Amino acid sequence: MRLVRKIRFWLGGLFSKGKFNMEMEAEMQLHLGLRIEKNLAAGMTADEARYAALRAFGGVDQIKERCRDVRSGRWLEALIQDLRYGFRGLCRSRGFTFTALATIGIGIGANAAIFSFVDCVLLKPPPFPDAGQIVWVSEKQPSGSRYPTATLTYLDWAKQSTVFENIAAIAPLKSVALTGIENPLELNAWPVSAHYFDVFPVRPVLGRTFVEGEDQAGHDHVAIMTNDLWRSQFGADPGVIGRSITLDGEPYTVIGVLPKGFFDRLNSQAIFLPLAFAPENLSRDFRWMGGALARMKLGVSIEQARAQMDAISKRIAHDYPESNKGWGVMIERFGAVGVDIDEGLRQSLYMLMGAVVMVLLIVCANLANLMLARGIGREREVAIRASLGAGRWRLVRQFLTESLLLSCAGGTLGLLVAYGGLAALKLAVPAGYIPPFNTVMMDGRVLLFMLGLSVLTGVIFGLVPAIRESRPDLIRAFKEAGPGASAGRSPRGLRGALVVTEVALAFVLLSGAGLLARSFFQVRRVDAGFDSTNVVTARLPISNGRFPSATEFSLYLHQIIERIGSLPGVRDSALTVALPMEAWIYDMGIRIAGSKEVDAANRPHVFLKQVTPSYFRTLGMRLSMGRLLSDRDLRGSPPVTVINESLAKRFFPNENPVGKHILAQEIPYAKAQLGREIPWEVVGVVKDEKVSMLADRNEYSGMYVSEDQSPQTQQFLVVRGAIDRKSTRLNSSHLVI
Repeated sequence: MRLVRKIRFWLGGLFSKGKFNMEMEAEMQLHLGLRIEKNLAAGMTADEARYAALRAFGGVDQIKERCRDVRSGRWLEALIQDLRYGFRGLCRSRGFTFTALATIGIGIGANAAIFSFVDCVLLKPPPFPDAGQIVWVSEKQPSGSRYPTATLTYLDWAKQSTVFENIAAIAPLKSVALTGIENPLELNAWPVSAHYFDVFPVRPVLGRTFVEGEDQAGHDHVAIMTNDLWRSQFGADPGVIGRSITLDGEPYTVIGVLPKGFFDRLNSQAIFLPLAFAPENLSRDFRWMGGALARMKLGVSIEQARAQMDAISKRIAHDYPESNKGWGVMIERFGAVGVDIDEGLRQSLYMLMGAVVMVLLIVCANLANLMLARGIGREREVAIRASLGAGRWRLVRQFLTESLLLSCAGGTLGLLVAYGGLAALKLAVPAGYIPPFNTVMMDGRVLLFMLGLSVLTGVIFGLVPAIRESRPDLIRAFKEAGPGASAGRSPRGLRGALVVTEVALAFVLLSGAGLLARSFFQVRRVDAGFDSTNVVTARLPISNGRFPSATEFSLYLHQIIERIGSLPGVRDSALTVALPMEAWIYDMGIRIAGSKEVDAANRPHVFLKQVTPSYFRTLGMRLSMGRLLSDRDLRGSPPVTVINESLAKRFFPNENPVGKHILAQEIPYAKAQLGREIPWEVVGVVKDEKVSMLADRNEYSGMYVSEDQSPQTQQFLVVRGAIDRKSTRLNSSHLVI
């Protein structure tokens, strides 16, 4: 109530100014009249009595000004006067105003566009209730790094932990074919445990989420679709709930549709399926799942969760040393700053934010210089105001008001720049590069940032000119009237310092741009280890249960290669479990035959890729020594492998690796487990292929084995055309056998 009364008091003082002036004038005349009467009574003449009363009373205008200063709402009235005066002054200097607005708009708009990405990726928490209670849980290697999770280890976590309200496993993304609709579609499928959606928690817009028991074999043919998939393929039909759809030739019942937002950004054309652990997937040594998501109970800290899970991991390592000795558990906050954010993305955002901040500093230095130059022409105006009683603070306030008016108007113009820059950046950023937690957009947080930045910009470029121009030399200002009046007082030293600052900042930006351009051209010259000219790729949607035996599956792959190879314009074709530049799939612990025995849990790890023999020829990979895989390396023949140079350098530094044997467990067909240990004979060495980015300088030790000797259902097709990519057209009919 007190605040309301104050506001009413201020507004009353602001809008009843005329009444206040009349009352103040009447009261002053009353006091002045009483003094005149007193002087007349003392024997003075009328003129003498009036002059004496005025001298004793003081300056009438100064007293009126002091009375106005203590009146409620005076500060607001003064602000409005300053704004009006500043607006008229800026309108008179149209060239200066236009230049300043354009400069400020570009500087603030660029900062707002980049800040939108920084805020979305690095600052905003995930859009879920009590998001701080959601954590990633994964296995930790003896070296201390995060690692995928084994089935039985996850089940032990779920059974023995008491700090989690819910915990859910997440299997790797897989491809499924949606048929039975007008246009068959390949979908991304996320197999997850029944409590996955309870971790967030998520309430579907239609239907329900998974319930207990639906992640058990025989009860797992239910599906939940994303909102985008529901709208694009099913026309947002509410009757989709309970409908049967066909995925990889098997019927599934749709039980729910997820809300718009996070899950659409995660993968728009996706469907969620229950993760049912088949008996052949129950192992401890084959770590294949992405990990687990868990929601900690209210009141449980992440330190308490780590302490209990560490104790559980130690018990598992004690009970199962063959597979878990030295292994632990890693718990990280879901969506926390720096967690699950690509390091390249983070560095790019920091670099871009630093660059646009430097641009804004150049803008401030430039505008401060312009304000100083403009202030030279206003010396006489400032001198007159000072001689009439305007104090230094009053002059500083007027100059700062003009600067803030200019910067806020430029900030408003910067909105257009920000929206345009944001749209351009969204088009330039690859799909899936931005984490899905939040949407990059101009929201209230960004607008508040722009407002604060506009005010700060106005203060930065307006403060120095305001302080300097608030100390006028009155005598010289009135003496030296005319166009060249202020030449002697030109702040050359200060303006020169500002110019030097601008040039220095611009030089830093130019140097950074030059280094980026140099890095770009260097990356283009990096040897990727393969030739991508006229190469196209496609993923084959193959379900685990489609081919009961490895022999049938291998026959199918041979038929695919033969059929693709017979197409016009196809020079070579191959199959692989992982495409170049998209990482390896399997990470295996190995031991060199004849070396010191090391327990399986602590063996050095290398990557494993299953390929058809034509893989190296299709991608133009270069052989360093030995031979490549051949069509004679079939199932039942001695197991052979081709290794890359990084593996040869790491394990065979001063010897020829050809003919040596690498001991590694086999991966049984269509099973998430490790089998018997196999001595793979090294028959050749090839140049390294890039696994992730071209700029990645890490050396990844890897070995290639034949699809016939270690078949896996995840398959990518690689095809090299004879002319160009457009001449090599593939569609689903080419893959139907």
